[in-house]
Amino acid sequence: MSGLSANRRILLLHNDPVEIERLTTGLDRSGFSVVAADAGRLAMHELVHDPPCLVLAAEGTNGRSADTLARELRSDPFLGRLPLIILVRDIRVNDLDWATLGIDDYIAVPYRPEEVPQRVRLCLSRLERSLDANPLTRLPGNSTILHETTARIDSGAPFALAYLDIDNFKSFNDRYGYARGDEVLVVTCRILTTVVSELAGTDGFVGHVGGDDFVFMSVPATIEAICQTLIKRFDLVIPDFYDPEDRAKGFIDSIDRRGNHERFPIMSLSIAVVTNEHRTISHPGDVSKIASELKKLAKSQPGSVYLKDNRKTEAEDPASGSHAA
Repeated sequence: MSGLSANRRILLLHNDPVEIERLTTGLDRSGFSVVAADAGRLAMHELVHDPPCLVLAAEGTNGRSADTLARELRSDPFLGRLPLIILVRDIRVNDLDWATLGIDDYIAVPYRPEEVPQRVRLCLSRLERSLDANPLTRLPGNSTILHETTARIDSGAPFALAYLDIDNFKSFNDRYGYARGDEVLVVTCRILTTVVSELAGTDGFVGHVGGDDFVFMSVPATIEAICQTLIKRFDLVIPDFYDPEDRAKGFIDSIDRRGNHERFPIMSLSIAVVTNEHRTISHPGDVSKIASELKKLAKSQPGSVYLKDNRKTEAEDPASGSHAA
């Protein structure tokens, strides 16, 4: 369970004792704990010791408008990092500039009792996905990848998981700069998501581990077609990212840290595919271990390659399950 999901403590800022009681009762019933205060009397030492996961603040607390309340909370070094939901009267909803208010959600007053915990859960869920997503590609990150991997293992159904690595990406970054390197990552993301969507449909999943490392999943029946199509489309477009002279040569000339002359070929893909078709996989660590062996072998081969593990035991040679595209 993630830190956001585990923390169920809500900071409620309100002036009305009746509303504080009503909101606290509803949130308590939904599994949240509530610490109530007003914006002028916050026991910050207590909050820091046991921090809340979200701030629920009512317009009018300490006489503050929604704009002022949001601005003061966002400027606070501690509270400003937390998701913020504002309670605002329904007649005021159209008066506020939501684009500049800097809040995560609002609840119109009057509200239905069940609406508040529902909106709190939605806000926390949205934040958790946002924090996990890669900021460049917006693909799910490591927490979601681990959750998805574990779910597929626990289901007992056949699955295939592939690790994708872009060969010679660092040398490309060093030569052309990070901005052009980011363009390569974005295009790789688009190719990957498009191909997985086309060939795997709702059985597919794509994640971004970080840098030039990606993960994708599908049922075993479609994984090889996905790998083949990925390599074909990647190899078709990637030379266009190089300057004409490098593209014509087919490599980048570079000097390593020791002053040695090196040549780095045009970027290619190394893909390691792990499945539970022929062996039992009971833990995500098993997937990582097998994939690491395969990826090392794939990267030792020139050009774009995918290797699928078809071994029934660990004693077999990983190359027994290899495929090149």
